[in-house]
Amino acid sequence: MIVYLLRHGTPVGGRMYRGNLFDDPLTEEGWDQMKSSVTNLSFDTIATSPMKRCSEFADYISKKSKIPYSIIEDFKEIGFGDWQGKTSHQIGEEVVERFKNDPINNPVNNAENLFDFQSRVIKNYLEILDNLNPQNKLLIIAHAGVIRVIKSYILKLPIEKMFTMNIKSGSCEPFEI
Repeated sequence: MIVYLLRHGTPVGGRMYRGNLFDDPLTEEGWDQMKSSVTNLSFDTIATSPMKRCSEFADYISKKSKIPYSIIEDFKEIGFGDWQGKTSHQIGEEVVERFKNDPINNPVNNAENLFDFQSRVIKNYLEILDNLNPQNKLLIIAHAGVIRVIKSYILKLPIEKMFTMNIKSGSCEPFEI
């Protein structure tokens, strides 16, 4: 099985910690980023976050390719608590770096627990895999946090290092499972 992890492209409003509350649609650039990432790729099924910046592209690909997609509620981005709707500059670059390097000991106030986030994402990821044929190609359209959790799981990396991974807007990465 091949699992493709596609991060949504640039949303309206630019870079910020949207988390699971701010549901901005993609910009034209965001659409272009995602389209170019999946050009010449084929999929058997799609699983997507319900957030507009993911689900609208899933709907587009599904109609274009005539393949089904499922909206996975638990593929919403991590709840960033007090950071939601703020940029790194507004939060403070040093504070953000401390969090990225050690999210366990530098948690965001009122944020979703990192291990709870990991649990909800991986539970759904494994359920999807259990229901697919081993020859299937699965496209997961999600957020940087969700992709980091799945990628950490696939690569057997500790979850506390997930924020050190750079996941570019609109990037698509395949993994053979």
